Amino acid sequence: MALSVRNRSGGDLPDKVRSYAESKAAKLERYFHDLLRLDLALAEERGIHIAELTAEGDGALLRSQERNGDLQVAIGAAIAKLERQAKRFKTRIRTGQRRVGEDPIDDEDEGVHEDFTPVVARRKRYTMKPMAVEEAARQLELVDHDFYMFRNEATGDICTIYRRRDGDYGLIEADD
Repeated sequence: MALSVRNRSGGDLPDKVRSYAESKAAKLERYFHDLLRLDLALAEERGIHIAELTAEGDGALLRSQERNGDLQVAIGAAIAKLERQAKRFKTRIRTGQRRVGEDPIDDEDEGVHEDFTPVVARRKRYTMKPMAVEEAARQLELVDHDFYMFRNEATGDICTIYRRRDGDYGLIEADD
């Protein structure tokens, strides 16, 4: 699977940077039997380089994002973070916490073992009234949380709105 690289800031990406990203990302392929997608999106905000890496394969969607003043450092850190996620995912499969029909992945890194047992510390139920996205953003500000779930009055779907690091809002909509 070849790495797909796109520069959101516009302009051409130097060949040196592209080959660096491709060589670093190549080692991620060993963590997947069937790697469907490997995308690297690059951007720059106020002199800080942002590298967002997404890998999809073997029933998992992994994503990492890193920021740094040096583009290659940001790319390397994003790849290292995604590699750690892939190792955790692989370990869960190997230790029996896999979905029905998934095969364990062979690994030369047998020293990586991590049990994952989530602890639900609190449950909360509330009635979701249909509302516009703009109203949900206002509610998010009122409750002072990182995210806010609501029923979108336009679609009837349950959505989540959240505040991004850059101060804008993000909207998560389920894709049926």
